[in-house]
Amino acid sequence: MRILLPLFCSLLLFSPISAFAKVALEVSVTGIEDPLLANVLAFLGIEKSKTEEELTVRWVHDLHRQAPEEIRSALQPYGYYLPDIQATLTETDDGWRARYDIDAGEPVHVSRKDIQWTGEGASNPLFEQSILDYRATSNKTLIHAEYEAAKSNFLKLALSQGYPKAKIVKNQVLVDLEKNSAEITLLMDTGPLFYFGEITFIQDFLDPNLLQKYITIKEGEPYSHDSLLEFQQNLIASNYAQEVTLTPQFGQAQDKKLPLDVLMEPIPPHKLSFGLGYETDVGIRGSARWENRLVNHHGHYSDIYLKLSQKEGTLLGQYSIPVHRALTDRWVSSTGYEYEETPDTNSNTLMVETAFVRRNLEDTHFYKGFILASYERFTVGNDPEVATNLLTLGGTYRITETEESMYPRVGHSFFADLRGAGEEFFSDTTFTRLHLKGQHLLALGENGRVTSRMEIGLAWVDNFDVYPTSLRYFAGGDNSVRGYKYESLGPTDDEGIVVGGQQVFSASIEYDQRVAESWVLDVFVDAGNAYNETMDKMYVGSGFGFRWLAPFGSLRIDLAWPVSESPAINDCRIHLGFGATL
Repeated sequence: MRILLPLFCSLLLFSPISAFAKVALEVSVTGIEDPLLANVLAFLGIEKSKTEEELTVRWVHDLHRQAPEEIRSALQPYGYYLPDIQATLTETDDGWRARYDIDAGEPVHVSRKDIQWTGEGASNPLFEQSILDYRATSNKTLIHAEYEAAKSNFLKLALSQGYPKAKIVKNQVLVDLEKNSAEITLLMDTGPLFYFGEITFIQDFLDPNLLQKYITIKEGEPYSHDSLLEFQQNLIASNYAQEVTLTPQFGQAQDKKLPLDVLMEPIPPHKLSFGLGYETDVGIRGSARWENRLVNHHGHYSDIYLKLSQKEGTLLGQYSIPVHRALTDRWVSSTGYEYEETPDTNSNTLMVETAFVRRNLEDTHFYKGFILASYERFTVGNDPEVATNLLTLGGTYRITETEESMYPRVGHSFFADLRGAGEEFFSDTTFTRLHLKGQHLLALGENGRVTSRMEIGLAWVDNFDVYPTSLRYFAGGDNSVRGYKYESLGPTDDEGIVVGGQQVFSASIEYDQRVAESWVLDVFVDAGNAYNETMDKMYVGSGFGFRWLAPFGSLRIDLAWPVSESPAINDCRIHLGFGATL
């Protein structure tokens, strides 16, 4: 027993059981760079397992033995089939070190590319050009990812051209290691050309006659995946359906005409939205909107909008009917009430309007032709209240194009409104009014931008005394000449009260510099005035401020001085606002 006990302890100490103790492992790969290095590390089992809690010496040796083959597999997608790999595994004081010195060697070059289209559409010029483009742009080195992408692109092209049954007949890459070269063979069959057949809508919430106006593909046209996608996106953009599924019925195709089933799930009809903000000109403002997006199966739409602030408010109800090109065109009838208060005027307006409205899907272009009947009661200073009836005809155009960003540095917007009324057409005065506004963003340097803005307003009025203050021009405020009060610039009466003018001009230039992810500093100069026949004085305001950027808009804080008045430091005005650029 005295002999057996030490012998047992020795066997226990030096037996393979001791190999199951956790060991430390360091792995290094040299001789190659990304993307080869990244792919090798992704393939190496020893690299992925080096932090395992149960890592043992025996496991390390097993992983090390299989590492060269893993390295070869990782290099082959990039065309390196004959690498020289020096693999060493060394025991250190801290554990083990695995080192792999790699000479990737010369990549396999492609000596031959046999790429062919066969089938009904083989003579299609686009298919022939696709082969020429692949030959011209593909790498001379064998890169498997590039080859796989080419196969996918060939089939996508066939699908877009009306050959949804296209398939790869032969797909072969032969590598000759002695010559370090490869031959590619890719034979593709277009299959038959299909055409769009009958379209069947599967839904119960819209009039089939209305849906016909949203169809952008015609029966008999060649089948196209791109046309299907456009059709689906347009149906979703109609704002009637939250989900649209298009299913070509290949099993029911006759004479290569492919029936199409369109399954539509209705959008929730009622939508409530709320908003809250602040501007120096109008104070705290809040808004609420209730939309009924499915009034009936004819696609009619109703909207009630309420906006309130300390100095202005709107209550507006609208009813929209899709017409002509239903996706973009609507006939909109509305009625509402507005009030507005400026430093020297206030007005209350009742209005009824009917209009033809067209806007594109991105809402970057907007057109409107309208007839507006309005009744406005307004006061100027201490003068008696005046009531005016107008029947106005006019048109509005708006375009807004800017890059998608919290801090757009390139873009522009333009607004034009032309309207008029005549005493012979149920109006208390004759007038013509043109209002133009534009803004442009220009990138400067890596994080800077220059914003330029201009406003021009013209009006020709027979009887200015009954011309509503809501149509008169004023200057001054957050979006005009900063440094001056809201609508405090313009022609005045004998008591110095600003009564508004028939014309306006204002311009602004501002430089913004982004100094952090969410912070922008700016300096600006504004100039302008409202007037009647000639501008007797151009008011200038200047200052600086900052913007805090957020995904839902930007907080604007500007400090501005009325430069035209030789201001003191305490004549500074603070302009606050919250909203999106452009």
